Amino acid sequence: MFKKAIGIIAEYNPFHMGHLHHVENASSSGDPVIVALSSNFTQRGKPAFIDKWSRAEMALLSGADLVLELPVVFSCHNAGVFANAGVDIMKSTGVVDRLSFGMETISPKLRDIVAILVEEPKPFKLNLRKFLNEGFSYVESRTRAMDCAYPGAGEILSQPNNSLAISYMMRIEEKGYDITPLPVKRAGAGYHDRSISVEFPSATAIRKGIRGKREKAFQQVPPFSRKILEREISRGRCFLDNDTLWEKIRFLMTRTSGEELGKYAEFGEGIENRFMKALGKSTDWEDFIDRCTSRRYPRGRLQRNMMHFLIGLGHEENRAYQEKGPAYLRPLGATKRGRDLLKRIDEVGTLPVISKFAQLDRDYGRSMLLMERRSCDIWELLLPGGTPGKDAKTPPIIVQSTCRNEETSL
Repeated sequence: MFKKAIGIIAEYNPFHMGHLHHVENASSSGDPVIVALSSNFTQRGKPAFIDKWSRAEMALLSGADLVLELPVVFSCHNAGVFANAGVDIMKSTGVVDRLSFGMETISPKLRDIVAILVEEPKPFKLNLRKFLNEGFSYVESRTRAMDCAYPGAGEILSQPNNSLAISYMMRIEEKGYDITPLPVKRAGAGYHDRSISVEFPSATAIRKGIRGKREKAFQQVPPFSRKILEREISRGRCFLDNDTLWEKIRFLMTRTSGEELGKYAEFGEGIENRFMKALGKSTDWEDFIDRCTSRRYPRGRLQRNMMHFLIGLGHEENRAYQEKGPAYLRPLGATKRGRDLLKRIDEVGTLPVISKFAQLDRDYGRSMLLMERRSCDIWELLLPGGTPGKDAKTPPIIVQSTCRNEETSL
């Protein structure tokens, strides 16, 4: 009897104790675990701390069986696009029937919240437009409109992991996917918490700690994560500061007009003029983003705008990717059980399993993989020891043993 798999959509930037808690919870049934892992630019609009191959290795060592790529055209995007692509990838495998994700709040209101957001009744739409007209960002406007429709729901929706989790559930509902949501209470500090001296600190705190008091930060990740992080840092393959990023962005913007800038993905409402105005006044990357941030334009959106500009993702390309969704399943790594699982996906999945450019026979899929490789080459240029071309040459990571007590075969 073939065992269905549990899906996880993640960034693991980097993999920490809270992530380990989640994977162990998901794998406790003994069923296979598949992770859809973000590319080298993340949902918050930042270059990943370490590359996707190293993060895939962390996931496999934690107990996952198979890691699939979440391409950059979806991973470096707002919560809705990120979630939609992740869920679509899970469905397209043909073997995932549950999706596990962390939440700050697991509430009986979740089903009603999802229903309102999917159906968008007229009062909700009117309030959403009202708050947008008052100058709030879309995310904030939606949260406030939700609270008007269902008092108390806004507080739930305002938490970052809750918001992403609700986006997963919305996609499942909208598409009628036979995937059961499995929310898990998030362990440890909040998503944006910068304190390293707490149980299960956030990835934000760990990245900050590694850039500063490194030893203390290393104590807050599993031993296998520490080993991989130390290895990548020693090779100059860890994104530790924004200096090179700012240098590249400033150079590109200097030779770009405001009109040209406005043609990149997710630019609109004249936001390109805001960027151009701040360019000459800014001393570094953080100062540049700070000068552009407002109630209307939150930091995450602005950072994603700049990453889209950096990797060359145009507005029309972006619309096509969102409308058509993922074009392929690309394994980043697997255990022995994961390789057996891939054989099954080859039989029942709805997207081609690929590792090479030549395996794609459609222009759409080729353009997506080409954008992936280009963005990875750009990420490499931000590192002291970067190696452009690495993405095209790296085979899937194979892990023989994991932190599980025992391996079970299909």
